[in-house]
Amino acid sequence: MKNVRCNNRNGFVVALLILISVAVLTSCSNEKRETLTSGSLTMITSEDVFPVIDIQVKDFQRMYEQVKIVNRSSTSREAIVQMLNDSVKLIVCAREFNDEERMVIAQNNLEVDSIKIAYDGVAAVVNKKNSLAKLDITELRKILSGKIGRWSEVKGSSLTSAIIVAMGDPNSGVHEFVKKRVLGTDSLTQSFYPCSTSSEIFSIVNERPNVIGFIGTSWLSKMPENLKALEIGDPNFKRDSSSTEIEYFLPHQAHIYRKYYPLTRTIYVYSHNVGKGVGLGFITFAASSDGQKIIVSNGLVPATMPVRLVQLNTP
Repeated sequence: MKNVRCNNRNGFVVALLILISVAVLTSCSNEKRETLTSGSLTMITSEDVFPVIDIQVKDFQRMYEQVKIVNRSSTSREAIVQMLNDSVKLIVCAREFNDEERMVIAQNNLEVDSIKIAYDGVAAVVNKKNSLAKLDITELRKILSGKIGRWSEVKGSSLTSAIIVAMGDPNSGVHEFVKKRVLGTDSLTQSFYPCSTSSEIFSIVNERPNVIGFIGTSWLSKMPENLKALEIGDPNFKRDSSSTEIEYFLPHQAHIYRKYYPLTRTIYVYSHNVGKGVGLGFITFAASSDGQKIIVSNGLVPATMPVRLVQLNTP
């Protein structure tokens, strides 16, 4: 009899455990599983490319109502640090990893995926009260390093005042690009005004005609009317090998696509532990035809779709 009671008690326990397991499994099956087009995601986009990427994010959410994405704006450096710390799983910025970041990835055996989704440029903008229209890379380097300190030393400028350089702080994508592409080993001028946003750069150039500002070209559509982008030339670039003159180009899509514009960059989506949820869904959308149309319509160059150049007839 005791054995029977014991067996009955064990049978009750087993039955109870089975019932609990079934209840848990039923509960899990009723939960909504995250898919490519349903679920939530927090991502970070570098401030200098934020406008066009945020349009992609909003369009993706309009297409799929069960998607919720929080897209935060930050510096490129901060975005990369947050992803490598696994605070976010997806970021967008316009630069490759530097040596320090590559070392962190290698030492921690991190699996980081990347995809090129667009090309843009860094635009040099001035107030229209400055008659300057163009600069070559050599002149730009001298201005950025402080070797040229006054506008009276710059051919084509009607100003005589001291030059002030405005761009993002050293952690920003634009700052890092300008330092690597233009400054090289030279130090940045002491007449540098660090800005936290591209809008702030517009404001200071608008208020002070002696300022030259540097922004990502996705911000040009938001540029005030009394500012202008400069043509930039590279003495080492020649479309015609027999030419002795420097060619200058505005940061237009065709010039960025053909790499005629000297300050051209690549925009990347980086992801870490993104899985098969909304993060992968957004990456797929950003690289798709619909996502690339947003890139084109906002002044940048698509990286995953064919490009056709069209000659516009101007009067």
